[in-house]
Amino acid sequence: MTSRRVVLARAGRPPTKEKGFFEADLANDLKSVSSEDIVDALRAGDALAFVGVGGLVANAVTSYSLWVLAHTGCGLPPGPGGVVGAAEGVSYLATGGFVVAATAKKLKTGSGLPAGPGGVLGGAEGISFLVALVGLGVLVNQLLHFGYVPEAVPVEGGQCFGK
Repeated sequence: MTSRRVVLARAGRPPTKEKGFFEADLANDLKSVSSEDIVDALRAGDALAFVGVGGLVANAVTSYSLWVLAHTGCGLPPGPGGVVGAAEGVSYLATGGFVVAATAKKLKTGSGLPAGPGGVLGGAEGISFLVALVGLGVLVNQLLHFGYVPEAVPVEGGQCFGK
């Protein structure tokens, strides 16, 4: 009899709207972003702030690399001592890491990564998903227009920078 009361009590409540996997509340998310909080957290040495800012930088490098790849068929050149290519590779890994970590947390708990100080970590997460989606489009473009995916590390006789 007790279980019937609980069911009836719950039936009288209005249904709660749960966010789906791909739903977002951009207006409220943007209201929570505060550059002052981010700077304060960075000055205080907050690890989440550093991870979030690092993610945003990685997203910028990855985005530029994807733009170059889409227009030339090759990514960024290795640069002096390979530093530019290394930054590009680490940026791709960081962007992918954000996507994997956020997806795993979303599947496990129902919510993505925490917003972090000033919303910087949540911002890096959201932009990482966008960059990954653009990356898939660039991959398709690369295969259709150039017919190959450039090697991650320049090799002798390779399509890009191996000559």
